[in-house]
Amino acid sequence: MYTATNILVCDEDQMYTVLNRYNPKTHFFEGEYSLVHNAYSNDAYFLSKFLMEHRGHSLVMIDSDCERYFQIKRDYRHYGEEDVSRYIEELSERRREDEHQLSVKQNVGQLQLLVAKKMIEQEWEAVQNRPSKSEQDTYVLLGQDFAFRRAVDTIKQVVDFQR
Repeated sequence: MYTATNILVCDEDQMYTVLNRYNPKTHFFEGEYSLVHNAYSNDAYFLSKFLMEHRGHSLVMIDSDCERYFQIKRDYRHYGEEDVSRYIEELSERRREDEHQLSVKQNVGQLQLLVAKKMIEQEWEAVQNRPSKSEQDTYVLLGQDFAFRRAVDTIKQVVDFQR
């Protein structure tokens, strides 16, 4: 991972936005950082807004290895600085909601599997209690018995795997 911290600078407006480190695996910068939430935005929200607001201006990316980096951080305005903590809080809330929704969907899916398992077990019990009238009927009932047992075992494996 590239270790230098990067900023994108507009000298015309004396303003910058923080890109932070670049992750070559995801092809994204870490984005703005919030001390309040101890988290990076990990998206291009502020970068996109900065680019739209400064279209037509000359922009320069400067990393922390450059001498000019600290002068810019000291003298230029940090674009959207007052919005970073609020945005990252909203982002983390959205992520929590998404995780909750995923958990709910998984629980509903597991419930549906258990209902299907119960229905199959009832059909299986009916097959086991059905009398055989001929040798061919016996083979059919044995096949159905095997199929229902296999279906119940498969559902048990899937339910156990999710836990």
